[in-house]
Amino acid sequence: MRKLTTLLVFLLFAGLQVAFTQRTVTGRVTQSADNTALAGVTVLIKGTTIGELTDSDGRFSIMVQNNQVVLVFSSIGFNTKEVPVGTETTLNVILEEALVEMEEVVVTALGIKRESKKLGYAITTVNTEEMLTSKTVNMMESLEGKVSGLNITPPAAGAGASTQIRLRGQVAFAGANNSPLLVINGLPIDQSANSANGYGSSRDVGDNLNNLNPDDIETMTVLKGATAAAIYGSRAANGAIIITTKSGQRNQGIGVEYSSSYTVQEVLDFFEFQDVYGLGVGGTKPTSAANATSNGQFGWGAKYDGQPVPAFDGSMIPYEFQENRLKDYFDTGTVFANSLAFSGGNQKGSFRASFARTDTKGIEPTNEYKRNIANLGVVYDITEKVNFSMNVNYTNENYINPPQIGTQGEGSMNFLTRVSLSIPLSVIEKSAINPATGTEWPVAGWTTINNPYYTQQVGQSYINTRDRFLGTAALRYDITDWLYAQGRFNYDYSVSFTESKRPGGIGTSQPRETDGTWKGNYNVSEGWGTDINADYLVGASKDFGKFSVDASFGGNTFRVKNHNFATGSSHFTVRDLYSIANGVTKTQSFGFNQSRVNSLYGLVELGYNSMLFINFTGREDWFSVLNPANNSKFYSSVSGSFVFSELLKNLTWLSYAKLRGSWAQVGSANGVNTYEGNLTYGISNNQFNGQTLASISGTGAPNPNLQPFTVTEKEIGLEVRLFNNRLHFDIAAFDKVTTDQILNVQLSTASGYSTSKKNLGSLKNQGIELMIEYTPVETSNFRWTTSWNNTFLKTEVLSVGQDPDGTPIEQLLLINFNNTGMEFLGCLYYTVGMPMNQLYTKTYLRNENGDILVRDNGRLLASADYIPVGSSIPKHTGGWNNTVAYKNLTLGVFFDYKLGGTVLSSTLINMTRQGHSMLSLEGRREGEAGLTFPGVYQSSGQPNTTVVTDLQGFYGDYRNLQIGDPFTFKSDFLKLRSLSLSYNLTSALKGASFLGFIKGLTLTASCRNVAILYKDIPNLDPEALQSSGDTRAGYENSSLPTTRNYMFSLNAKF
Repeated sequence: MRKLTTLLVFLLFAGLQVAFTQRTVTGRVTQSADNTALAGVTVLIKGTTIGELTDSDGRFSIMVQNNQVVLVFSSIGFNTKEVPVGTETTLNVILEEALVEMEEVVVTALGIKRESKKLGYAITTVNTEEMLTSKTVNMMESLEGKVSGLNITPPAAGAGASTQIRLRGQVAFAGANNSPLLVINGLPIDQSANSANGYGSSRDVGDNLNNLNPDDIETMTVLKGATAAAIYGSRAANGAIIITTKSGQRNQGIGVEYSSSYTVQEVLDFFEFQDVYGLGVGGTKPTSAANATSNGQFGWGAKYDGQPVPAFDGSMIPYEFQENRLKDYFDTGTVFANSLAFSGGNQKGSFRASFARTDTKGIEPTNEYKRNIANLGVVYDITEKVNFSMNVNYTNENYINPPQIGTQGEGSMNFLTRVSLSIPLSVIEKSAINPATGTEWPVAGWTTINNPYYTQQVGQSYINTRDRFLGTAALRYDITDWLYAQGRFNYDYSVSFTESKRPGGIGTSQPRETDGTWKGNYNVSEGWGTDINADYLVGASKDFGKFSVDASFGGNTFRVKNHNFATGSSHFTVRDLYSIANGVTKTQSFGFNQSRVNSLYGLVELGYNSMLFINFTGREDWFSVLNPANNSKFYSSVSGSFVFSELLKNLTWLSYAKLRGSWAQVGSANGVNTYEGNLTYGISNNQFNGQTLASISGTGAPNPNLQPFTVTEKEIGLEVRLFNNRLHFDIAAFDKVTTDQILNVQLSTASGYSTSKKNLGSLKNQGIELMIEYTPVETSNFRWTTSWNNTFLKTEVLSVGQDPDGTPIEQLLLINFNNTGMEFLGCLYYTVGMPMNQLYTKTYLRNENGDILVRDNGRLLASADYIPVGSSIPKHTGGWNNTVAYKNLTLGVFFDYKLGGTVLSSTLINMTRQGHSMLSLEGRREGEAGLTFPGVYQSSGQPNTTVVTDLQGFYGDYRNLQIGDPFTFKSDFLKLRSLSLSYNLTSALKGASFLGFIKGLTLTASCRNVAILYKDIPNLDPEALQSSGDTRAGYENSSLPTTRNYMFSLNAKF
């Protein structure tokens, strides 16, 4: 009996011990990259089959038996993690992405998914979630400085403007298309822009990237080099950006996503105007309205004293400096963006449908941009072997009064920086219209620069509306587990309508033309185009022991068809009645062109032992725009990779290491018009015996021997990951040469033609790309990730063609800024042996000792020739990115820089000539009676002692003689580009049962263009160059000010 009692007591205490040690452990699993929840993670008790899965918020609950239990957390794509339970009842676990272990898969050319270790060239997969923390209207702006080899420049050209994108420099002479190819869901699209030229009052109405909603993007891959994009043949010369949009996820049920952001754009004013001398010339104040008008652009008057003086409209204004001119004129810009998406999926397929609306109010008064985007993506397994996918995207864009940009036109910055700072903007606005004539009341003595308030008040308008439909449908048949065939059809249709109303009286006080009609004009234009792209691909992938073979063969046809129509009228019968019928003088034009490129291509990949790989590609393109005898071109590439970490598995600190190298040859017929190789005809205005005559259209001589230019690129690279992937290092070096450039050359007019296109000229781009990513600190609740990238680029012009007699040409003039819009400063040349985009300007005339020479009267002398002052292309671009996550809080800090470029400033030379710049104060500061310029007399070589008192004439010489020394700057800058702070509220909401339907909620506050920490050029942001093309690279000219953007956003999942 006593033994039984003892046994019962023992069992009782044992049961109590088990009861006290057995308990429930709860917690949450997140991923290290962005601290977001991980659903579907397997949580197992080590050594057993007992386990649970995390829910949609990453939470789990599991019963453990004792303190010695170890929980094993595993999920596809992440490193497995073991966590001892101990006495804890709550565990928060962070899983690290297992990029190497899972054989990281990336999207490459033709949309083919491949393991990154097999690639012999450099690519970058963009973190699309990071793009959303600092949203921009044109999504590529958010990548500025974050991808090595990718140079992004957002021109200061108004709401919805285009963005310049260059990959590894420019392969063609400026004027050709140097933008990378966009491939959206398999559809190749040229990243062309309706860009601002920077003169002639041009307007920028965006580019093709504006057709995408950042919230719709699933993946984005940057194919930097020719090898990466070689399979695109003639369209791969500038690299490619591969974008895939979302189509939902299988087995997820129905889900809803909503994002909303509101951005406030604050004008940044870097201008320093002299605030000592006011309106006038010769050191005197204006004495009458007429005198104030004729000298209204000058700041060579008397010192400010606050006393009343007449203004251009006859009113009296205080003679004092008007501060904050730019901030007083420009509005605070706003961007309100909303996106709503529905998605769902089961075992057989998935879908996602979204709608996004963006409303942008620019800083320029009356400037707006509105965009609507609808997108539908579907993936469905018709059978176990047949898969269907499709994506449809519709975009509607409205550009309302995009700013006019130019020196001698109607741009507001030109007016604001050149009109006397003595005149209050309130007076300029109030008296914009002369009540006596109903036309512009001139503020200054010119007729080429307009008061922006006048153009606003009389209803000048420019409206551009675009609709675009992008459709993709693909069918894939898995014949066996190693052989497949697919076909894809892409359709791109767009239509654009533009209406321009220009009232009479702009730029002149004369309301009527010489024939008695009213001034003004009205123009409308419409263009519509269709791109059809169809391709097929047959692919096989098979392993033979340690060997593997992956091969694909396919074909493609790409057809382009464009129409455009324009009509206009001027010399109005009824003043400001905008109707074609109202104009006495009418114009109209109609254009049509179509072209086709047919292609065949193949890809072969050979692998050994999962560590050695070699890839071959080949593609033949046939061009309809070229003569049949020369209309085909073959492009090829070879690349290899050696994953040598497979031989060093005993080195536990070495996670991954790969050596890669490649060679490729691609090209382009970019710059060849549809009918370039043939004579074209039109209807002549001349008649013979009453019969209308035909005539040869254009003045260019056809060249039947024209061929695509060729780009040959070599690349070598090394990628290393250390310490369980916490340190990631990637370096690439490339050498890229372009030959047979397509150039328009001058012909003797005796030939009957003035120009002809020929294959002439060659260029070289060499560079080194470096990326380092490191996670110095990582705990269960805290993680700091830092990354730095830098690109060094060296360019060189190898040749620019030959004279008719075979003599090599040493220099090619691309553009003379002094002959375009009367801009007064410099040229852009291509000079053999020098970097591309070489800026030239006249300089101070110097003797052999380098001394500046002056006239006997102390005035300046200019060099006889234009002198090279530097290339506009920066030598170094890069950025430093930091992400710090603490529990549910994430802080982002990003710096970027560009170094080694050159810029000429037309704005500053005009401000100086007119007496508004700080430079123009030299010689008239307190105690100065004039200026003795540091130099020597040209006549005697003796030091200059002459005091120049005509300072207006002296500083005017800079523009008149085109001396650019004081207005040539480095375009270098270092910026604190962005700050962002995000808070994930998902876990906090789980405690509120009535909010259980919310699966995810994140709030973000960010600031973009936070601060310029270093720059060389005064008064301006070095990036404020308004041209998205290369023909005006490095030439600053009345650009809009840049803005600091404050964004607040919400992202929710239901």
